[in-house]
Amino acid sequence: MSLPRWIRPVGPACALAASGCVLSWAGAAAGVTPGVLPAPQVKVGKAETDLCPTPAATKALADQGVTLEAKSPGIIVDSGGRRCVRLPISRGEFALDLSKGSVPADGGLVFRKAGGRSVTFTDVVFDFGSHRADGTAATEGNKAGRARQQSVELFAFALQMDKTTVDLSKGSARGAAALSLGPGGNSALKDGFGTSPLPAEGTVFDATAGGDVAQAAQALSRALLP
Repeated sequence: MSLPRWIRPVGPACALAASGCVLSWAGAAAGVTPGVLPAPQVKVGKAETDLCPTPAATKALADQGVTLEAKSPGIIVDSGGRRCVRLPISRGEFALDLSKGSVPADGGLVFRKAGGRSVTFTDVVFDFGSHRADGTAATEGNKAGRARQQSVELFAFALQMDKTTVDLSKGSARGAAALSLGPGGNSALKDGFGTSPLPAEGTVFDATAGGDVAQAAQALSRALLP
């Protein structure tokens, strides 16, 4: 079975996690007939993702007088001099080969303009199969004084495989991705501000993520045990 180079073989390949041994996908697959095993599912525990605007996006926001803020429980953090939004992640799962899975983030991003007008992206769900981040876009401060909400494609993302590792022996994962503005996110920003303060093409956020993971080993156990 051909394995992506970014999956690091970790821990002993002796047996199943259920029998007390650390299990890695590379180790488990080594002696198994190709095609028998799907990539095992990895459950996300306590994790977080930092969304940092690129220099071009930072300039575009500043040029239009838009400030990037965080919706609780998200927070603003400084990363290398960049103002980033950190969103906590406490659930979700994905395939170890990153071919599918869904991971929701809590909190959200707020784009606020002087005068009180704002657009908020919340309920962000990263889907590994479609490489989309869907969520809710809400506009506040319009003439009617009401928030307009809709579920849309906020971002599209491309995973950076050379910066992605999943170490089941330590129960940890780290990854990185480049986020471009999705059609729904672009439309929501245009509706809220008259023109989008973010470029419609190219990377607008550099995303990094990390935290605790655990293998959902039931399906793998059934495949390996006689």
